[in-house]
Amino acid sequence: MRGGSALGQRARRSVAALCALPAVLVLGCAQAPPVEPTSSVPGSEARGAGAAPGALYSMFHRPLKAPEAGVEVLRLSGRGAQIFRCESQAAGARWIYRLPEAELRDAQGTVLVRHGANLSFEHVDGSRLFGEILDHVPSPNDDSLPWLLLKTRAYGPGALSAITYVERINTVGGMPPASCDAAQLNQVLRVPFSADFVFFR
Repeated sequence: MRGGSALGQRARRSVAALCALPAVLVLGCAQAPPVEPTSSVPGSEARGAGAAPGALYSMFHRPLKAPEAGVEVLRLSGRGAQIFRCESQAAGARWIYRLPEAELRDAQGTVLVRHGANLSFEHVDGSRLFGEILDHVPSPNDDSLPWLLLKTRAYGPGALSAITYVERINTVGGMPPASCDAAQLNQVLRVPFSADFVFFR
């Protein structure tokens, strides 16, 4: 019973910390869409690779929404940095998101895709994607970027031309400090992160 109580307290602290941050920082990429209550989210049951690991996550967070009729065609491991700039806000100086810089590699360690500004993905063959956030859930890892489901638009022929959705899951790191100070205004902060990116058609 004592262990269960500690687990619940840890989960509540984690959720409270995430909710206290501005939405743009929590997403690490764009303004957050509304988060529906778990009971109203369709397809909220755990599912394969998209299901979160660990009892803590399943007890206190809903799973990421499944892509509509999506078929997984590519899974890459991403590593890089989330880039922020210290800017003056009404509530004080804050680290404001600017863009990600990450290389996405296959199981053999070959870089296939570069992830950058405007939720973009560029394959080495020249095909590109631009994403729009459809859903997000907190990461089960403390102080890590949330998991995202992106609806994508493809440009140019190649490996990404048929991709319609991308998931960012299994995130580690990428979150900035809650605030910066006047001495740091206009400074740039690079926060290392890693994640798995799953591409669906």
